[in-house]
Amino acid sequence: MHKGENMKKEIYINESMGETRIAILEDGQLVEVYIEKQDKHRMVGNVYRGVVENVLPGMQAAFVDIG
Repeated sequence: MHKGENMKKEIYINESMGETRIAILEDGQLVEVYIEKQDKHRMVGNVYRGVVENVLPGMQAAFVDIG
């Protein structure tokens, strides 16, 4: 099977307390996270690529290495 064939992709978006959070999952595994804070200086269009190092479901958190 080639990568992408029959792969289930999910996108979750949450907005609260001045932040927009986006999580992308492939086959149930977190592969990307985006966080944007709503402040005076919006950084629209900034995209950061990272590697998910660890996921802690109990804390609803993921550790992402962005560089």
